[in-house]
Parts: sequence; C-alpha cells; structure tokens
Amino acid sequence: MWISYKKEGDGFQCDAICWDGYTYSFFMRNMPALKKYLDKGLSPLHAHCLFLLDQVKDKFNIYGVDNLYTSAKFFREAYTGKNQILCHGVARKSEQGIPKCVIQEEPKRKSDQDKMRGTTKAAVLTDDPEVLELVAFSVYDTKPMHFLSMACTALKWIEK
Repeated sequence: MWISYKKEGDGFQCDAICWDGYTYSFFMRNMPALKKYLDKGLSPLHAHCLFLLDQVKDKFNIYGVDNLYTSAKFFREAYTGKNQILCHGVARKSEQGIPKCVIQEEPKRKSDQDKMRGTTKAAVLTDDPEVLELVAFSVYDTKPMHFLSMACTALKWIEK
C-alpha cells in the first residue's frame, strides 16, 4: 500500500514488531490479512498484528501498542492466542472497549479544564474467564488520555 500524502514523498506501509532498534518481524500492508483472524470479526489491521505476535518465540511477553491497534477485542485475541501476549497502550475513547465510567470529556471552558487536571478513573474487566484482568483507565492532564492494559500491576497517582 503506497503512501502518497506525506511530505517526504511516496513510501510504503507495513506493521512491524520492533525492539531496541531492531525489527523482529513485519507484515506488508499490500499482503492479504489472514482469514483465521478475519473470520473472528477482527479488522485487517488487527489480523496483520496478530500474525506478527504469532511469530514471537516466547509466551507472556508484554507489548506496548500504538493507539491504532489498541482495543479490548485485539488485546483479548492477543492474550488467548498462541503466545498469550500482554498488551498495553493509549486508546481512543470510542469503540475501543473503554467503559463509559472511565471516559472523561474535555470541557469547553479553560477554567473547567484546569479543575479537571489530576482526575483519574479506572475500571477492571473481571468477568471473562479466558482473559487476565483487563484494566481501562483515564488521566486528565491538559486533556483526557485513555489507556487499556493487560500488563498493569498497580494504579497509583504520584504528584511530581
């Protein structure tokens, strides 16, 4: 798949697992997504990434993912898959599995935004027998940020 809208000029798109400056595995976007993941109702993007996670040699690794990939459905499939991968990352607030009780909206007035700073909300999914606890949380700093994690061991607010 060619990128024609970037200032740098034409390029290509791929999904990759990278660590410490090295590319471990990649999946070119012009290749068809794996049917076994598409049949589970996953998007082609998530199917590409689950294929990459299947290439990992060890179980129970922890991977941080970009907000394009972060969703409760993707995290569940990564954990119940071949290598039981634990994922975490910033999530978009809509249609990604962030529960309504955790979503923080951004007030219009600056004075109301300042009052929101430091507000933290969290929820834990506990009723799925196949998945470790999936944690959803949000923190309001200069704007609300929403997160999903399967690798969370504690939530603490520390002021610096």
